[in-house]
Amino acid sequence: MSRREARTEIIRALAEMRRRDPVDIETEALVAGAECPYDSVWLVKAGVRAARRLGFKLKPTKSDAHAFKSIESLASHLYGLARNQNAA
Repeated sequence: MSRREARTEIIRALAEMRRRDPVDIETEALVAGAECPYDSVWLVKAGVRAARRLGFKLKPTKSDAHAFKSIESLASHLYGLARNQNAA
């Protein structure tokens, strides 16, 4: 799995949950800024859903809180978690 795949799954999950087109979510996030900030409540749900699709479980904890500020930070976090799980 690549970081880009993680990002795509997050966008897809957000689009499904918000009942919107993924392109709209992508555009909205990019307009908000380079990090693609997004409401953390939605990102937690999208992160759990995206992780499941990527083949691992995510149970968010306080130590994960930093990742739920933007789409980019969540994509990096999921990518890192997947790499760590594959290495173990």
